[in-house]
Parts: sequence; structure tokens; C-alpha cells
Amino acid sequence: MTTPGLLEPNHRILVIDDNKAIHDDLRKILLGEIEAQENLQQDESILFGADPIPLTHFEIDSAYQGQQGLRKLEDSLVEGRPYALAFVDVRMPPGWDGVETITRLWNAYPSLQVVVCTAYSDYSWNEIQRRLGQSENLLILKKPFDNIEVIQLAHALTRKWLVSRQAQARLEDLDLIVARRTAELQDANERIKSQLAEKAAAEVAFRTVFESSPIGITLSDLEGRYVDVNRAMEDLAGIRKSQFLGKRAKDLDWLKDSAEFDEIQQLLAEGRSIDSHEISYRNPELGPRTGLLWARRVVIAGVGYSLCFVLDISERKRMEEELVRARQGADAAARAKSEFLANMSHEIRTPLNGILGLSFLLEEEPNADDLRPMMGLIRTSGEVLRRVLDDVLDFSKIESGRLELEEEPFDIRACLEWSFELFRNGAEEKSLEYTLHLDKSLPKIVLGDATRLRQVTANLMSNAVKFTQSGSIRMEAHMDGPGPMEGRQFIRISVRDTGIGIAEDRLDRLFQSFSQVDASTSRCYGGTGLGLAISRSLVEMMGGEIHVDSRLGEGALFEFTISVGIAAAARQPVQSSDCGHLKALKILVAEDNMVNQMVILRMLQKLGCQADFATDGRAAVSRVEANSYDIVLMDVHMPAVDGLEATRRIRKMPSAQSCVPVVALTAAATTEDRTACLAAGMNDYLSKPIAFEELRRTLQLWGQCQTPEMNTEPLRSATERMLGNRAENQRPLSAPADSQDGSVDDSVQLTDMTAPG
Repeated sequence: MTTPGLLEPNHRILVIDDNKAIHDDLRKILLGEIEAQENLQQDESILFGADPIPLTHFEIDSAYQGQQGLRKLEDSLVEGRPYALAFVDVRMPPGWDGVETITRLWNAYPSLQVVVCTAYSDYSWNEIQRRLGQSENLLILKKPFDNIEVIQLAHALTRKWLVSRQAQARLEDLDLIVARRTAELQDANERIKSQLAEKAAAEVAFRTVFESSPIGITLSDLEGRYVDVNRAMEDLAGIRKSQFLGKRAKDLDWLKDSAEFDEIQQLLAEGRSIDSHEISYRNPELGPRTGLLWARRVVIAGVGYSLCFVLDISERKRMEEELVRARQGADAAARAKSEFLANMSHEIRTPLNGILGLSFLLEEEPNADDLRPMMGLIRTSGEVLRRVLDDVLDFSKIESGRLELEEEPFDIRACLEWSFELFRNGAEEKSLEYTLHLDKSLPKIVLGDATRLRQVTANLMSNAVKFTQSGSIRMEAHMDGPGPMEGRQFIRISVRDTGIGIAEDRLDRLFQSFSQVDASTSRCYGGTGLGLAISRSLVEMMGGEIHVDSRLGEGALFEFTISVGIAAAARQPVQSSDCGHLKALKILVAEDNMVNQMVILRMLQKLGCQADFATDGRAAVSRVEANSYDIVLMDVHMPAVDGLEATRRIRKMPSAQSCVPVVALTAAATTEDRTACLAAGMNDYLSKPIAFEELRRTLQLWGQCQTPEMNTEPLRSATERMLGNRAENQRPLSAPADSQDGSVDDSVQLTDMTAPG
């Protein structure tokens, strides 16, 4: 844009003439009258009251040769104060003449107004025009000068210079505006072209997706008439595109429920979208089908449409139905398996109760020395069979995810000492160095599942004793840092032996179910192959991990961690108290099996108790109504009226006999069985085969120590106290322990030892 100073009035004049008199004349003409005119205007203002007319003050510079004049012009241009008018003499010897001077001046500044001063004796007007060309910036002043003519030229040409500059500035501004607007239009044009190209590409992409999509797509007007469908929709409905166009869904009858079409249209008309709506439709070749519908209202080129997507899910529905049937079959199989295991447990435990009970009683009787070892073997064999049965039941619970851990306070030192002492006799028989180290930092009481901890440590200790013929066995326990949650700690327990060891390439088989390192039929060690598999699952359920480090012939190190709760004020585990003599107890035994009656009767006789018998639930209820008993030992499975129903009837009696403690006797051993007993009103639970010490503790717990009111303490806690005391007095058996190669120690599968310490 033009410099703002160049758009203001400019009265600067350059005079180029080699005659000083010419300079003086021009100054006198243009400047000499200013003072007289100012005085005259003052007089007029005084006499006539007229406003003074502004006077023009010219600024005149002189140059006496053309070269000097060009330099002055160039300097003025640098300063930003160019001359508006130049008076140039035609003849200026020596140097440039006027014509050449004007030519150079215009080369430097084309806007300069020039007045040629000549006497027409040097150059003719035609010759001047020929040399300088036609120009609106050129005038000729004839010498000698006319004052008025000079003044008029000076005023007119300086004014013309200003108007010319303003016009030029305006043209420049217009040029800029035009250029800017042109650029904006070009940008807009480019954007439009780009948008059109994008739109064309989008239309191509949409058409490509529309036609190649495996999902059926339809485009219909707001009345529901189809405007377009893709190939997938043709295949899905079994209708050609030509049949779709212009028709509605209910006209084509491809929707199974034609009323559904109106509902869809109504939802779309309300501006609502449809997502994953299941529809039923027909295909002429495939028959009834199922699909998912998505529908939206869209606007294309200012016109409203309904865009629908239909996905065929018939195969998925069929697979889902097959999965449901398969799941139902699996559930049925799982139920059948559970029922089978429960029945097997019941049927095996019932005769086991007789075997173990009678063998115990026979061992207590005076027998010939040659018979006593055989009695011990009978009892040991029965215990082995019971442990195998417990193994299978535990594994089944873990496999089905039904095994739950307890979170109760227990004495962890006593728990570990029990597992250690359980196998001391076996270690001493082999003259092994048998040591236990419990770190002093171990807390006394922790929160966790004592039963499962005993089960894991007993399995490891039994394996160590079994596979170590000489050397040492050592159990250690240490704190192992904070647990996964606040208030919990890790405890690390290890069992190290100097036994036969395990080959490194066989270590991966240790914790597999039903797997041993030595799988040959001539194995020296028996077992089900579940012990370490169950131990690993239990350790992981207790928030830890287990691993083994062993080499063939160099012994083995089994190490595991568990997460236990550390409570500042954890309640002490409840200990059963010895209530003293049991001879005063009067007990009713409800049992339908003759062998079990004999076993329980002999056990009660050894304890000095008085016992009555009932062979079914109905008889048991009648005897309780007619007599005052201290305890009722109630078999759960009996003919006619079972033990659960008999207990419910006893609890409904209006007399004080309704509060009599009832202890369940059953060969079933699941959590569900215990829950059912508690729900029926029983107080405790004895699992067959019944151990003598278990029976003693139970009678002490519920016998003479009870108040007249019925004790309603939860069944689990009572059972834990009873079983905990039994576990403390459990004797190690002489049957072979299970192997380190993954099998279970059949003699010490402690699935029912739930004592907290």
C-alpha cells in the first residue's frame, strides 16, 4: 500500500537551471507575494470580517546541472519526501541538456510533474515530444515567464500530483482487495472441489460397503417403501432387488410377524433408534430364520430415509441352543457324578464304620499276641480305604469349584507341631534325624483354614518319611513379608529330606492329578496320585504357591507359602473342656444298621454311658417323648422317617425334651449334608466311620456341660472344636505313606480335621 505521507499535499518544487537568475525569478514569483498576501488578508478580515483564504507555501530547492538535480530527486525519494514538480531548463551546458535530464528524472520517479522552460529556439515542441514521448506529466513554459502563468502551473501541477497519488493509492487498494477476494474465491473453489471429491469418494466407499457388506442393508423412504437393498439382503431374505424396490416389508411378507413392521416404523417416526432387536423372518429356501435389526433415520441430500441393518444369527441361535442343551447335559452329568460320589461315600463309609469300629474294639480286648498284629492291619487297611475315599471326594470338590476355605482363628504353631508329631514314630523307627524349626517371629494366632494347612503339611511330611531311609527330615516355618491385602502376611513353610529324590525330567509330573513319577505296575509305593495335586490346589486357594527342588538320589525340598490374616485382637480358638465323668449320661442311639449299633454300643459301654436304641426315626421320636435323654445320636439315613425329619419333630415338641442336643451320625461327608443337619435343628455332626476319641469329645461337649436350654451355637464351630481335639490325639498309622511323585499318603488324608489349633 502507498505510504500515508505521500497522500498529503506536497508543494515541494525542484528548479534545475544553469542560470541563477532563473532560480531567483521563480522564488520571487512563488514565495515573494506570500507576505504581502498575508498582510492583505489580515486587512480584509478586519474591514469586512471575511475568513482568510489559506495560502500555499511552496518549498523550492535548486540544482544547476541535470546530474545535481537527479541526485536531489533520489535523496528526496530515500527520505520519503519526493518533489511534486520540477522546472527544467532545456539548455544547461555543459552536461545533460533538459531533455536528457527529464528522461533520467522520470526513470527515477515517473510521477514527477515536469515544466520545460524554453524559448523555442533550442528544440521544437515536436522534437521534444519525439524524444520524451507523450506524457500527461509534461508541460512547456515559454521564456520569459509570466508570473501568473508560473503561479497557476505551480498550484495546478502540485494539486495534480496529489490527486494522481490518491488515485494511484486507491487503485492499489482496489488491486489488493481484488487480489484478496480472488484468493478467497480460489480457496473456496478449492474447498468446494475437495468437498465434491470427498463426497464422490464417500459415495463410492458407501456404495462399495453397501454392496459388499455381509450384513443385509436396506434403504427405504419414510413410508417404509424400499429404495435400495444390497446383495446380502437379497440372499438373506431370498428376494431379488427388483422385487424389493417400491415395496414395503409387509407387502413382501418376509417378516414373520407383519405387525412388527408397523412397530418399527412407529419407533423410527418418533425419532428413536433400534439396536440389536431380534426379529423372525422367512427365507423361501432356508425356512424360518432369526436376525438382529439395527435401524436409524438418516438424511441424504436433504431427504429423509430409514437405514436398516439385518444380521442373520440363525446359526448362532442354533449353537446357543446346543450349548444350553450341552450345559444342561453337563449339569446333569455333574449332578449324577455328585450323587454317585455321595452314594459311594455313604455306602462305603457305612461298612467302614463297622470295620474300623470293631477292629478298634478288638484291639482293646485281650487277644493272643499273634492276633494283635492282624487286628492292627485290619484297622490300618480300613483307615487307608477311608483316606482314599476322602481323597476322591476332596478332588471332586476342587474340580467342581465347590471346595470352600474357612477363615477362623487358629494356633499356627500348634497346627504345624501336630503335623510334625504325627509322623515322629515312623521317623524314629527308621532312626532319622527329625527336627522342627518354627521362627520366633511367627504369630501365635492367625486367621485361616487350619484343616487345609494340616492336610498340606501332613501330605508333605508323610512323603518325606516314606521316601527317606536314612539321614534327616526337617520342617521349617518363617514369616515371608506382607500379603496381597492389608492385614495379611505370607508364611513360608518347607519340608526338606535326604530321601531318594526325583529326577529333574520328572518334576513336572509331581502336581498332576492321578500321576506318579513311577507309573509302572511294580511300584514299591502305592497311592491314588492325588495328594500333591490336591495340596497345590489348596495352597493356591490359600493365596500362595508351592514348588519342589530335587535331584535323583539327593533328597527333596518342598516349599510353599500361604496368606493368613494377622488380627491384633483375634479371638482365641474355642477349646473344648473336659466335663468330667461321662457315666451319668443317658444316650439314645437312632441307628438302623445292626453292625453300627454294635460298634456304637460297645464304644458307649467303654465310656460308661447308658444307651437305648431306636431302629428308625419314628421310634426315636417316641422314645424322646417318653424319656429324658442327655444326648441323641441320630443316624441321618433311616427307613420310614429319616434322621432330619425326626429331629424336626423333636424340636417341635412342647415339652423340655425338644431341647435335647442332637448329634448327626451319617456316612455322608459334604458341606451340603452338614448344612441340612443344621437346618433340621441338629447341634453337631459325626461322620462315619466314627473314631472313639471323636465320640468321647462330642459327648463331653454336648453332655453334662449343657444348660437346660438348647444350645444353638452354629454347627460348624461346634464340629471344629470337637474335631480339633480329635486331631490333636490322632495317632500315625503304619500303612505306607503316599509317594513324593504325586500320590497321596493314604494314611493321613486329613479332610475332616477342622480344629483351629
